[in-house]
Amino acid sequence: MFDRFAIDDGRHLPKPVIDEDASTAAGTARFRAECSCGRMPQVPAGTREQALAAHVAHVTTKIGPPKGPTWLPGGARVLILAVSMLVLWGACYATGQFVANGQDLTGATATVVLGGSHFAGLALAFGLMVAVRRYIAPTRV
Repeated sequence: MFDRFAIDDGRHLPKPVIDEDASTAAGTARFRAECSCGRMPQVPAGTREQALAAHVAHVTTKIGPPKGPTWLPGGARVLILAVSMLVLWGACYATGQFVANGQDLTGATATVVLGGSHFAGLALAFGLMVAVRRYIAPTRV
C-alpha cells in the first residue's frame, strides 16, 4: 500500500496526531496527518488509516517519476551507473599505479600517490552518482 521509497525521501515523513476537538465530538480517537515538510494541507480528522492515506496523497503530488529515458528500466539505469562508477574509480587507480611505476616511486611517496589516486577515484565516482541521481530515481516535482 505504501511506497516506502516515495515516503522516506527524508522530507515527507508522516506524523499522525490525535485531533482532540474531533475526538471529543466523535467520542473516539480521530487522527489527522501532518507532514515533516510543513506544507501538507489540512484534511478532516478520521481514522489512522485515513490520515496515512491523506499523507500518501500529499507525497504523490510532491514526488515525480525519474527523468531518465522511459524505454530503459530503472534497474538497468542503476546497473549502468554502478559500472560507470567502477570504471571511473578503476581509471583513477590505474593512473596512480602508472604514475608510481613510471616515476619509480617507492616507500611512503608511492603509498601517498596510490592512496590519493584511490581517494580521487572514489570521490569522482560518488560525484558522478550525485550528478546523475535525477535520471535514475524519482524526484520531487
